Amino acid sequence: MNADELSDLRARCERLEAIEAIKQLKAQYLNACDRQDPEAVRNCFAEGEVIIDMSYFGHCSTRDEFVDDIFVPQGCHDHVLDMHHCTNPEIEIIDNENATGVWGLNYRNINTQDHTLTLLSALYHDEYRKINGYWKVSGSRTEYRTVLNCSYEPGTLEVQVADRSLQPPPD
Repeated sequence: MNADELSDLRARCERLEAIEAIKQLKAQYLNACDRQDPEAVRNCFAEGEVIIDMSYFGHCSTRDEFVDDIFVPQGCHDHVLDMHHCTNPEIEIIDNENATGVWGLNYRNINTQDHTLTLLSALYHDEYRKINGYWKVSGSRTEYRTVLNCSYEPGTLEVQVADRSLQPPPD
C-alpha cells in the first residue's frame, strides 16, 4: 500500500468513526430525554451559542436555555411518558470538526395527568461540532411532519388532531 492509499484509508476510517460517534451522540440524547435526565441532555449540546428551534415548542440560543426553559418544564414529570426513536440518519462530515445530520423522529407521548396520547413524526436537522475530541450538537431545527393527538378516558379514545401540524385545524 502506497502513502496515498494509506492516507485515503485513514481518512475513510476517520469519517466512519465520526459518523458512528454522531450516531452514539444522538442515541445518548434520545435516551436521556426518555429517562428525563436534564444533565445528560445538556451534555449532548455544545456550550455557548447553540440555536435550537423546536418551532411552536420553543426556540433557544443555548443548551441551558433549552434544558431549563423547555425540556425540564415540559418533559420532566412523572405523568409524562415519552419514547423518542430516530431512524434514517443522513450524516455528512464536512471536515474534521463539523458535520450535519438529518434524522427521522418517531415520537410517542402518554400524558397520564391530561389523559392524552400524542404520536408524531418529525425530521431533526442537526449541526455538529467536535469539541475536545467529542462530537456535540451545535444546532438543531425540528421539522414536524405528522401528528395524531388523542384524549383518553377508561374505555374511550377520541382523536383531537390528525394532521401535518400540531396546531388544530382552523374552524
